Amino acid sequence: MVTLNINENKYEIPERLTIEQYSTAIQFDWEDPKYYPMIVSQLCGAPVQQLAQADEAAMTLAIALIIKSMNDRRDTKMLDLEALTFGQFVDLDVWLSLGIEKHFNEIATMLAPEAKWADEAMWAIDKYAAFRTYTYRQYKVLFGLTDRDLDQAELEGAVEVQDKMLVARAWYKVIVSLACDNILQIDEVTEQPLKKVLNFMSLQKEKVMEENEAKLKQKRHYDLQRTRR
Repeated sequence: MVTLNINENKYEIPERLTIEQYSTAIQFDWEDPKYYPMIVSQLCGAPVQQLAQADEAAMTLAIALIIKSMNDRRDTKMLDLEALTFGQFVDLDVWLSLGIEKHFNEIATMLAPEAKWADEAMWAIDKYAAFRTYTYRQYKVLFGLTDRDLDQAELEGAVEVQDKMLVARAWYKVIVSLACDNILQIDEVTEQPLKKVLNFMSLQKEKVMEENEAKLKQKRHYDLQRTRR
């Protein structure tokens, strides 16, 4: 156990962060040292005014220990990703695109509802991130993606988008389309198994592509005949 001693008071630096503590910590800008006293204060209860005047070496150590805790991972019981519904996949995709710091609690609750510790929740989130990338690779034609797009996104750890609501709007349009513009069928669509929906969408897109190709061939044939006249 590591403690900070301030004015004869001892404050314990947690070796493991709870989900709530982690959610609080990621709200701060970790690239700006001026927030370090606020971060440490939130996690160990020391007065932020006194931490702002604390020894730099002590503050650096405290932050280093917190970062280590945030980087730790421990396996836990989590949602069966193979049984994921389309609605759950959409919710997770939207939350990730909006920023994990904004929806960490919701993501953790969905993926690992029994988890108490942040290292468990992050282990589940890492597992889901790998599953998410694998799913996009499997259905890259459906989503209009290339391996290069996915490799670059995976390398950069990119989950957010420039337009924060772009993913939400795009998925909602897909859901409404699958529900045939009937609000009463939206829940029925989102409760379907993920792969069942993606396979159906892939088949629909394949049909459209085949129809477009047939129309294009017909047009070329017509244009060729007209040229020969």
